Amino acid sequence: MKPQVDRILEGVRPTEVAQLQALAAGQLSLAHLGSLEEKGWVETVAGTTLITLTGRTLLDGAAGR
Repeated sequence: MKPQVDRILEGVRPTEVAQLQALAAGQLSLAHLGSLEEKGWVETVAGTTLITLTGRTLLDGAAGR
């Protein structure tokens, strides 16, 4: 059985992880959030962009590889 992180990382493109990393570092334009929001990796609440638990797992999993 694959670990949970491996299942979450399946099908994720390197550019998407790079966008999440840029967002976490405060370097991503808000115009690029559409695809990340569609996949449930980020949410915008009251004008504040938040990385969801799934998005955080992607970042943590990518850092550990």
